[in-house]
Amino acid sequence: MTEGVTRELMKKSDKAILALTSRLIRKLDIEKENNLRYRVAAAAYSKQGNLLGIEMNGWRELATVRRGTGKHAEAALIKRFGKKIDTIYILRVGNALDILPIHPCECCKNMAAKAGIKIVPIHEMLNLC
Repeated sequence: MTEGVTRELMKKSDKAILALTSRLIRKLDIEKENNLRYRVAAAAYSKQGNLLGIEMNGWRELATVRRGTGKHAEAALIKRFGKKIDTIYILRVGNALDILPIHPCECCKNMAAKAGIKIVPIHEMLNLC
């Protein structure tokens, strides 16, 4: 990978970290009552490096109590922006605002692959795995 491409990826990831973290911090107080152990957010970027949107994981209406039945941030972004997306950065933050490991589920991974979208976990870019 060339130095220029590496610098560009880091600029994108810095923007993603700042945007996602600020969004998560604002939501922390609202969602504290849900007793969640962590929060998940995703940011979609275009090929030009523009932020298209940010989504957070959430509950589906009438969702069952099973794990994995919630609304995934990556899927929401893909449905909202489709092929305009080049890369989705995902982030999981604990209640102590620590960045935790995360990977997309198989369904989101397949949906992204079909649309030609890369999903990048931010913790891997920061070597926090």
